Amino acid sequence: MTASNRSWNLESFLDSLIVELDKARETLAVKAINKPLTYAVKDVNLEMQLFPSFDGNNVRFITAQPGQEGASKIAIQLGSITDQQIRKTTKGPTTTDDVSIEVIEDIDADTKKELRKIGVTSVNDLDKIQKKNVDIEKISNKKVNYGKLAKLLNKARRTNNPPQIKNVNFNIGRSGTMIQVEGSNLILDKKYTPVAVVNGKLAQLQEATKDHLVIDLSKSIINEDNNELVVVSDPYTIYKVKLDLKK
Repeated sequence: MTASNRSWNLESFLDSLIVELDKARETLAVKAINKPLTYAVKDVNLEMQLFPSFDGNNVRFITAQPGQEGASKIAIQLGSITDQQIRKTTKGPTTTDDVSIEVIEDIDADTKKELRKIGVTSVNDLDKIQKKNVDIEKISNKKVNYGKLAKLLNKARRTNNPPQIKNVNFNIGRSGTMIQVEGSNLILDKKYTPVAVVNGKLAQLQEATKDHLVIDLSKSIINEDNNELVVVSDPYTIYKVKLDLKK
């Protein structure tokens, strides 16, 4: 056996194989949006000649080189899958309001690999696992720090979806003096309570959605001009708006 032929364990091999199969399914799922799938992937047989070794705890393998004798044989059979099965068992492609972990440079390659193994490929995937109270650190053998990862993913999602203000209305009515802000991505993460400040003083935020803010100015000091609205929507986002309000 040559020194260049490195040993490997079955778990790592199967993890890698499953990840590659998942990638293939996800690619087919995206392709099916524009072009119907009219074929099936039939059974695939994989046979390997290996030299196993056991150190008392783990079994590892070295792939036999051409002409080597005495190797053991392992056969793996992959079942067939149809286009209907792909549609039913494969999640949809990453949407514009989500972020793929592959494009986040702050996440190292080993962490991305561990996440791929457990099916986490985007920010939304991580949110779903968190809602199920799954201990990511435990299932990844302490290789993934959830707190650090969540911050990186949420920061990346905010960077890809910055707030955009389209219109600001100033209204005086029986219910009080209000500013209504319309736009997109104004509030992105519902886990955080946004804060509004008008002319340096905290204002009451009555309504906050992704595309709409309603701010009560009844207790705020309003000038004829040079008013400033500051909104802190989450730990990664603060935006300022200059207002020219007429009483």
